[in-house]
Amino acid sequence: MSLRESIHSARRFLFGDSARAFGSVSAVLLVVLAVVPARDHFREWLHYQNEYQNLIRNRRDGVSLARRFQGGVQQVWLPQLGVVDRCGTCHVAMKEVSLAGIAPQPFHPHPPIPHSLTEFGCVMCHRGQGAATTVAEAHSSTLSWENPVLPARYTESSCGECHEQPLTGTPRLDDGRDLLAQYGCVRCHKVASPEGRTIAPSDHPPGLKHVAEKTSREWIFAWIKNPQSYASSARMPNFQLSDADARDISAFLISQSTPYLPEADQKIPPIPAAAGADAVQQGASVYGEAFCASCHAMQNAAGLMVGGNVGTELTRVGSKVKPEWLAQWIRNPGIYSPRTVMPHYRLEPKNIGLIMSFLGSKTDSDFLSNVHLDPATAEQIAHGKRLVTEKGCASCHDINGVPHPDNFAPDLSAVGSLQLSKIVFLPGMPHTLPDYISAKIRNPHSFGNALKMPQFTLSDSQVESLVTALLAQTTRATTLPAALRMPAPAPSTYEPAGSAGELIKDLRCFSCHKINGRGGDMAPDLTWEGSSVQRAWLVNFLKAPNTLRPALIRRMPKFDLSDEEANTLADYIETVYQTPAFDRNEIDAAKLGASDAAHGKDLFYGKYACNSCHIVDPNKDKGYIGPTLTQVGLRLNAAWIFHWLKNAQALRPGTMELNWNMNDDDARAITAFLMQQKAAAKGASK
Repeated sequence: MSLRESIHSARRFLFGDSARAFGSVSAVLLVVLAVVPARDHFREWLHYQNEYQNLIRNRRDGVSLARRFQGGVQQVWLPQLGVVDRCGTCHVAMKEVSLAGIAPQPFHPHPPIPHSLTEFGCVMCHRGQGAATTVAEAHSSTLSWENPVLPARYTESSCGECHEQPLTGTPRLDDGRDLLAQYGCVRCHKVASPEGRTIAPSDHPPGLKHVAEKTSREWIFAWIKNPQSYASSARMPNFQLSDADARDISAFLISQSTPYLPEADQKIPPIPAAAGADAVQQGASVYGEAFCASCHAMQNAAGLMVGGNVGTELTRVGSKVKPEWLAQWIRNPGIYSPRTVMPHYRLEPKNIGLIMSFLGSKTDSDFLSNVHLDPATAEQIAHGKRLVTEKGCASCHDINGVPHPDNFAPDLSAVGSLQLSKIVFLPGMPHTLPDYISAKIRNPHSFGNALKMPQFTLSDSQVESLVTALLAQTTRATTLPAALRMPAPAPSTYEPAGSAGELIKDLRCFSCHKINGRGGDMAPDLTWEGSSVQRAWLVNFLKAPNTLRPALIRRMPKFDLSDEEANTLADYIETVYQTPAFDRNEIDAAKLGASDAAHGKDLFYGKYACNSCHIVDPNKDKGYIGPTLTQVGLRLNAAWIFHWLKNAQALRPGTMELNWNMNDDDARAITAFLMQQKAAAKGASK
């Protein structure tokens, strides 16, 4: 039988008359209608829901869990956020705390968070394709979707879309934003918040306009070849320069250098380094007494890095700086670098010479042993200037004849929304945005030797923190309702006034202390210091700072202030830096009774166990966490102690002191006891 005859026979059988046609069409319709429920029976999400019901069936709380279970497609719609979220269709146990011990997903409950899962959904934090109903489409990038679920280690980046200020629950995000500022990334790249505020750099790259006064061309050559070979803590990246390029850049930097000392300072006799066998040891003592290690790190005999990270590492500084420059720098660093964070110590010439001897002994003969440079030619200097311009050195450093470049590197304000289709991935690299950003940070030149971005020396943890911070820079953050955005407070521009203000600037108090929102966090906030301390104690402390916290290694240095300078600062602090919350003279310590003090002692050692953190009796107390209180009656005002005991967080937010919810009677009694602590002053001053 031919094909035509077969078709004709089948048509006659199925549609030969109206009854046959009706029956055939009905059968086809029945099959079509059966496809949908049949397909639903094999849906991935239905499989998970059935598996969940089997999981809870034999549990003790199974009836309650089953009552709360809702089958079918579950959807959260947030029109004001542009979010459709069906994650709850598979993740059916997100709110069931009793299932915390259940390991397999999607049946593990969500850990406690400060946001409602119903009001925010899942994709706000975890991203992914909220409208999808299969695992592959919901979690991964496909031909039609470009917003995969974030790996768990980067989830904090979503917090950064709303929150610009640091949060206690986002250490990796906060660290990444700090690294962007500390390593000078934002000097080349613009990284702006949805409010339009750009991250400001917090590094302190030195100016190079007078670099020939400070160091040699040979040292510059070795440094720019590999900064980490000189100082393991160096933040300057490695530009992987050839010997010829490093030679020409060093030639240009030396050629553009100009003298920095004003005429008056040029007439000051130079200070030589102290000579003699004991000079280095004596210099080490002066270095220690000035607490230089609070800011500067140095490798000890065991090869361990000891000291702070505010200033530069000094392990091999004797191989770097010229003695004449070092003497002037120690005498007054603000002359060479007006923007330096190092204070003016007012050291005597003898002590300057001793510190010079100590620092001059910190050398490394191997660092410059293979550096031999011929005199520079005009062509080399010109080529060096071109390299300095092309590599964006002026983005960080002030250089004569090279302007600060604008738009030197790509804007990263929305890098977290970069479309995968526009990225050129390396062979074998996972096609995800976190992997791309991570690879770009770890090894920029793997994407091409022509790229300007240098090689940074970063740990795996630092790279992940940077990726987290950059993934927070999304276009979605700019479209969020204003009520959901939590911008950081505007940076403080506070400037102290008058002669005291000039002293505060000269001493670089803001490098360690915060005042009215401006400054560092190495030392206590001084915003309300005038309400806190007694003037006589303050003057003595400014003249000769002593130890208040035995457990801390960092100490306030001695600045050799004159009586006039100490009194000027004390008057200003006492007058200006006062809290409006109370009058510092509202409690007369002389009127606090002996019975109050005795009761306060019982409360101090008993009910509140203050001696767990503080020392009053050095022979018995073991509290090394908080400040010692042996002479607190000479140091603090009674009103400050009283209100501090009532609510320390109100006076100094973030302090370690607990909020005891102390009543007035207890606070007054402990204040009376503490105001009696004056007898140890003589011993403490030693």
